[in-house]
Amino acid sequence: MSDQVIPDGTYTVRGPGGQLTMDNSFPGVAMLPPDGEPTQQWNVAFDSGTYTLRSVASDLYLGNDGDPSQQAMIVKGTRQPFAWKLSIGDDDNEQTYVLTSAASSEGLVLSMSLLRIYPPLVAILPPGGYGTVEWAFDPV
Repeated sequence: MSDQVIPDGTYTVRGPGGQLTMDNSFPGVAMLPPDGEPTQQWNVAFDSGTYTLRSVASDLYLGNDGDPSQQAMIVKGTRQPFAWKLSIGDDDNEQTYVLTSAASSEGLVLSMSLLRIYPPLVAILPPGGYGTVEWAFDPV
């Protein structure tokens, strides 16, 4: 039985206040209102129990370079595939998922950055408290 919860394809990824946006004019991956542009589209691929999310606009993967067990207040994107696990969150909504860094020994998750700047950025943080955000994948 496969662990694949969403099919491979191109998606927008919706979270609190907007969609994941990879735009070179920002210091990292931002959360902005939907605009229909490729900067908000992600190629999602499943392989061996994990997913990668690759920006249609920049060709960068959602994730960071360096130690996957380190927190990151800004997710800048990486040229190397960055593996995520998708799981249903605490609200039991089968349409939203928690993204957990597959290589993190700490179970770090994709979350909103605690940095109070515009545009709001995403971060990789410990789960719980500020850290757990659920994401919806909408096919393009």
